[in-house]
Amino acid sequence: MSTTLTVRKKLPRLRLNFDWRLLFVPVLGLVIYIVWVQVVESGRYPAFILPHPHAVWERFIELVDSGSLVRHVAVTTREALTGLIAASILGVILGYIIARVRLMDYLLTPYLIFLQAIPIIAISPLIIIWFGSGYTSKAIIAGLITWFPMLISTIVGIRNVSPELRELMKANVASPLQILWHLEIPSALPELLGGVKIAVTLSVIGAAVGEFVSAREGLGYLVFFGRSASDTPLVFVGVFLLTALSLLLYGLVAWLEYMVLAWRRVQN
Repeated sequence: MSTTLTVRKKLPRLRLNFDWRLLFVPVLGLVIYIVWVQVVESGRYPAFILPHPHAVWERFIELVDSGSLVRHVAVTTREALTGLIAASILGVILGYIIARVRLMDYLLTPYLIFLQAIPIIAISPLIIIWFGSGYTSKAIIAGLITWFPMLISTIVGIRNVSPELRELMKANVASPLQILWHLEIPSALPELLGGVKIAVTLSVIGAAVGEFVSAREGLGYLVFFGRSASDTPLVFVGVFLLTALSLLLYGLVAWLEYMVLAWRRVQN
């Protein structure tokens, strides 16, 4: 009897905690699949323009069976994460300097905005020429496309730190390192992690762009090779995998943000 009552007490809580928005993903996927099949079977578009979903799935299975899919995914992931980490370090350091030193803000900001205005896809061939067609050039391209969000999020986060709290720590003879570690970093974490969420998806785009220009492996290479060989199902596989990789990395950062900022939810 007591067990039954305990189960009944827990059921409403489970209902309240269930996020019904999770049902939207499979429903949306089913709708896209149905529409896709209907359009293909209508005969309006040839297979080399819009392949059947089953043809795309079969091409995906071929890559899995051949063992090459894991290698392509691993290459793109490595390039994207390397560029993201390097760009994050650079963006955070520059952002902190600009946020804390007014003179550096005056001197550096116009040139940094100028660098950001340069289209990465336009200079990608030059980067390939300068650094070769290997892993390094792809990581550099991924870094160039991700450093600016980290720069801006760092500037915004540091400038939003309470001046009163900073002065209070100085009055208590706190060192600059103690102020950075105990005040500025915790206060700026929401903006920093928000910048990482933007940058992590851009890093995948940057790695793919580099692979479009020159590569022999990677998801971007699959898309480029499929287009060159008129293998449209392979192009779809590459695009879907790039999207899935971006969503996976974004989800990992979102989970990290949820765990790291748990103290903010406790305070609220």
